[in-house]
Amino acid sequence: MKINHTITLLSAAVFACLALSVEAADRIRAGQWAGTTTVKTRTFKTSNCITAGDAAAMNGDAKSIQAYLEKTIPPEICKLTDVKVNGGEVIYTSACKIGAPSVVTTHYHGDSFESTSSSGAKSDGKLVGPCK
Repeated sequence: MKINHTITLLSAAVFACLALSVEAADRIRAGQWAGTTTVKTRTFKTSNCITAGDAAAMNGDAKSIQAYLEKTIPPEICKLTDVKVNGGEVIYTSACKIGAPSVVTTHYHGDSFESTSSSGAKSDGKLVGPCK
């Protein structure tokens, strides 16, 4: 089902934004992340290994975050624009083949995150240990 594929890719993008070591500007740490994504009335469990390289990209500036997200979610599936970073907050617009464009706002806390989109989707996750 295309919606499940898009949700999985968007969840991967959110998790991708979670992986650096915790310092003043770090949003996410490397390791195994687990969480949930809710779209309308359906909730999906998520799990993702964030490598040190993934985390470094997500803890960088808007340009490095966009480059990393575009590797995770190819532009032919979802076009990401207007990536903005303010400390632990990352905001971008996602225009996927299914549905209207959506603004995604994610708040990172080093070992956890919460994300919402203007389309009503919500995600959350936490670092649960080293990658499996």
